[in-house]
Amino acid sequence: MPGLTAYAGFYEVCSPKKEDYVYVSAASGAVGQLVGQFAKWLGCYVVGSAGSKEKFRCGVQLQKPDLVAALKGYFPRGIDMYFENVGGKMLNAVLINMRIHGRIAVCGMISQ
Repeated sequence: MPGLTAYAGFYEVCSPKKEDYVYVSAASGAVGQLVGQFAKWLGCYVVGSAGSKEKFRCGVQLQKPDLVAALKGYFPRGIDMYFENVGGKMLNAVLINMRIHGRIAVCGMISQ
């Protein structure tokens, strides 16, 4: 089930292109980690985040209180594609950093 969810959300909903700027929240989860791998395999620039070091050893921890600024640092030209797993403050920060014609696949909103 996680594989089909990741595949459909990434390829069917977002229609990714090589060199897209992709952000994956909850990238340590079953679906998020697959989306990150699909994006890297396609040739996208990918940033994934998780809530703690224990959950995610090789990704980005957005510990800054200003999530908008943290994302701007990783995506100075904006986000082309966001794979949503968290919602809440994370989603609000991402929306501010989205590029025109950016795509969002809403898989879940665990913060809600």
